[in-house]
Amino acid sequence: MAAETAVATTEEALFVQSLIERSRKAQAQIANYTQEQVDELIAAMVWSVARQDVAEKIAKFTVEETQLGNYDGKFLKIFKKTRAALFDIIDDKSVGILEEDKERNIVKIAKPVGVIGALTPCTNPEATPVIKAISAVKGRNSIIVAPHPRSKLTNKMICDLMREALKACGAPEDLVISMDSPSMEGTAELMKQCDRILATGGAPMVKSAYSSGTPALGVGAGNAVITVDDTADLDEAAEKIRISKTLDLAASCSSDNAVIAFESNVEALLEKLQAQGGYICNAEEKAKLQGIIWEDGHIAARIVAQPATV
Repeated sequence: MAAETAVATTEEALFVQSLIERSRKAQAQIANYTQEQVDELIAAMVWSVARQDVAEKIAKFTVEETQLGNYDGKFLKIFKKTRAALFDIIDDKSVGILEEDKERNIVKIAKPVGVIGALTPCTNPEATPVIKAISAVKGRNSIIVAPHPRSKLTNKMICDLMREALKACGAPEDLVISMDSPSMEGTAELMKQCDRILATGGAPMVKSAYSSGTPALGVGAGNAVITVDDTADLDEAAEKIRISKTLDLAASCSSDNAVIAFESNVEALLEKLQAQGGYICNAEEKAKLQGIIWEDGHIAARIVAQPATV
């Protein structure tokens, strides 16, 4: 078994090396692009996936492949979230002189990192590859996207659309490359061979990225605890909590995890949450729910991003 593993790892390393070479060649071709040129590319990349008809197709396909979340949530994320990400960065300067301190004679100049290795989760495979890709290209970098195996076809569909958009703009399509047959060995090799890692996923994967020897930016499980204090607008808070907990069946790491209310407003907040469609479990229902959600002190993977009827 050890010999077989060594051979498989070597083959995986050679395959990843070929992807890196393609990606590096593409990156070199845009290393001297102007700000206007890279901004044109990222706008085209987002438009390639965020058009309504395309977003509808991606949303449907993603739910069918991953069996996570729901169509409405997936559609909104690909249709609106990718556009919002574009608007967030489109006016940022990423080429040439970024800052200049004349008193200390210090000039900060933007320089591409090179090949970005991106790890993406199956819970948000419709938006994460796009947002990471435009962030990479904005800095005149290329990117190789390694998806979770559960969402590899969705990842390929999205990357292929962005590649077509790049080609139509006269840029090398290999600025965005999808790892179509993801594996743990392949992802590990990508992290070793790329120039910078953008890792989004579970804690073990992010920890692996940080210990790979390559500079990494990691995002693990988020789902922050929300505090509703005595200054909050309870109607607004309840509405936002409802949206966060129901959009895409709370698949995103940006969805609320739990809510802490002040003793002075807890009853009023519960009323507002019920008005938004919330339900308060009695003691028996609470015990049943705990038994379904938790297994050995951990949230059961089988209930993540699933409807309440499952």
